[in-house]
Amino acid sequence: MRELRIAIIGGGFMGRAHSLAYSLADIADDLGVKLIKELLVDDNPAVASASGEALGWRQSSTDWHEAVNRPDIDIIDICTPPQFHAPIAIAALKAGKHVLCEKPISNNAAEAISMCEEARRAGVVTQVGFNYRHTPAVAFARKLLDEGKLGVPLEFRASYLQEGSFYADPDRWRARRATGGSGTVGDIGSHIIDVSEYLLGDIKQVAALVRTLEPQEKAGWVKNASEDELDDAGVWVAEYADGTIGSFAVSSAASGRKNRYYYALDCTKGAVEFDWNRREEFRVSYVDEAKDHLGFRTIHTNNLHPGGWWRLAGLGTGYPDVSAIQIQGFVRAIVSGGVARPGFADATHTQQVVDAIHQAARERSWVEVPPRQRGC
Repeated sequence: MRELRIAIIGGGFMGRAHSLAYSLADIADDLGVKLIKELLVDDNPAVASASGEALGWRQSSTDWHEAVNRPDIDIIDICTPPQFHAPIAIAALKAGKHVLCEKPISNNAAEAISMCEEARRAGVVTQVGFNYRHTPAVAFARKLLDEGKLGVPLEFRASYLQEGSFYADPDRWRARRATGGSGTVGDIGSHIIDVSEYLLGDIKQVAALVRTLEPQEKAGWVKNASEDELDDAGVWVAEYADGTIGSFAVSSAASGRKNRYYYALDCTKGAVEFDWNRREEFRVSYVDEAKDHLGFRTIHTNNLHPGGWWRLAGLGTGYPDVSAIQIQGFVRAIVSGGVARPGFADATHTQQVVDAIHQAARERSWVEVPPRQRGC
């Protein structure tokens, strides 16, 4: 059987999630290829060695250039802070490697466009780690839209709430622009932007407000945040190219919300809603039900839903499972010579939306989002 050898760059949280996902992806379905976890890279020698051994990688290294330049490596998986995504990805693409890159693709649209252009030239498979869109319940909503069962989309509402700003190390890399942080809009907000565009197509324009939490006394929002301080919360409204309207809220200063990712979509024939904390449940309402049956019904996803693994509904879909479903799609595209989604073009447009949100917040005005890149 053909083998695909993988090198993963970054042995932290996402490196662990992807490592588990590769093991699951390879045994949960026949991909037509054998995945080999060949090399784990981390710039910290202790992390590289310990994570490589614990997570089942054959070798470890502290130099990502080694991974990119090795002729036996087929896939480069980038799980570093965003500031390192572009140089690693561009080098990997120039070397003819397939690239899976964690989100956000970059921390600015200009850098993302350069990655997208290099991917177009390389002609390899790229994918960006917006794993939530691969949840069976989310993919099922897309299926219902494609089949016309929900009718014409009218309004999308989404929120992603966490409480980490109250408890996290203020000196962590995510907390500062200079060390690669994306802010709450770029970090978790990009997830709900991606899922909304997966379901509804491109966002055309946005208006927004963003805020930064006073880091020491937690006395409220910072009145004049420094250039290096990042947003802890944001709200924005959006108009899609097809006329659908959307409203969004993100915060990492939402006490009690551990990882609450939620969206609702209203259409002319029905509505759906999804809560990641109840992720194997899909809630749907149809307009044409009998009047004594009007309202939301709850469906537990199984193998009849896109990406679902288990015939018996209610067994649950965990975080590594969704990451594995994501990787299965990436690998199938490599094997078939097809296109993986979301690719670099999708993720670049998401970053263009993020940049537009920040511009809209600065200017207190509507901002047009540039058209998406093509062919990458």
